[in-house]
Amino acid sequence: SNLVTYDFATFFINKIKNISAQFSTPQSIKHISPANIHSFTSFSSLSEAEGSKLILSNHPTTCPLDPIPSHLLQAISPAVVPALTHIINISLHTGVFPSSFRQARVTPLLKKPTLNPSLLENYRTVSLLPFIAKTLERAVFNQVSTFLTQNNLLDSNLLDSFRSGHSTETALLSVVEALRLAKAESKSSILILLDLSAAFDTVNNQILLSTLLAKGISGTTLQWFESYLSDRSFKVSWRGEVSKSQHLTTRVPQGSVLGPLHFSVYMASLGSVIQKHGFSYHCYADDTQLYLSFHPDDLTVAARISACLTDISCWMKDHQLQLNLAKTELLVVPANPSFHHNMHHQVRHINHNSFKNS
Repeated sequence: SNLVTYDFATFFINKIKNISAQFSTPQSIKHISPANIHSFTSFSSLSEAEGSKLILSNHPTTCPLDPIPSHLLQAISPAVVPALTHIINISLHTGVFPSSFRQARVTPLLKKPTLNPSLLENYRTVSLLPFIAKTLERAVFNQVSTFLTQNNLLDSNLLDSFRSGHSTETALLSVVEALRLAKAESKSSILILLDLSAAFDTVNNQILLSTLLAKGISGTTLQWFESYLSDRSFKVSWRGEVSKSQHLTTRVPQGSVLGPLHFSVYMASLGSVIQKHGFSYHCYADDTQLYLSFHPDDLTVAARISACLTDISCWMKDHQLQLNLAKTELLVVPANPSFHHNMHHQVRHINHNSFKNS
């Protein structure tokens, strides 16, 4: 491959710009806040013991932006914990995320080993972030996730991507078990795997901040998130070369501690859109599966799928996310073999898009 850092940086930036250009300036989105919602206006200070625990529990992945290797920093933690805890507390109290922490080093990774490595679209971006920045993110994550979960402000179907003991495997098992139980009751099922184009990269900061505000996050806490999201930049590292810095106006950094939580907050209102049409759903980060079980003689299924996908497309447009129907997959789990062919014939061209049949 003759690809260079400039090619990657230009491709990644243009991809985001091309998706964002399809949407107008975001309008004010109506958020329905829970009754008697609590407010989270300021962070609690960290003790040195808590700061030490954060540093030692953080996975020691070293970023080129780190002044010293993270494993060495952990080894000398008794000497540096007081200063680092002080830095974290200043950030929490002032609502300012240090500008040097908003820089990322992006390493392109081939999405699948079988893909052509000379094509830019076959790579995904993963942000390498400074170790101390991720430690600060962890301090914020612990307090904000506790607030959101204790006040039931996040849909439980959206939480697996950042809950301890949960993974893509547990998400898959949950969906498979639901389909298995439906088949045991002689019901057929439709499973739809939504595909979003560059989902984390196109999260709109204004919409995310307004969603956080609707969840009760305000004051210095909201100010901190605004600082965290603003003026971010990245450089691409590829085969020993580093590109020029590129400025970002949207994006939840993949590889960050807060990324999955931010994306779950951003997607929170999608659940009610899906449930309105009688579908169940499960999300893991930007992977969303919706499924519907029904008796084989139900003639309304194709219409319900069409209506649900239409509303999902509208929701995605309002939130400046691009739903790629051409890559959205549909799986039929039939109650009997004859149903499989008939259902595929009904739904394969819903909304004038051909699904990928799985």
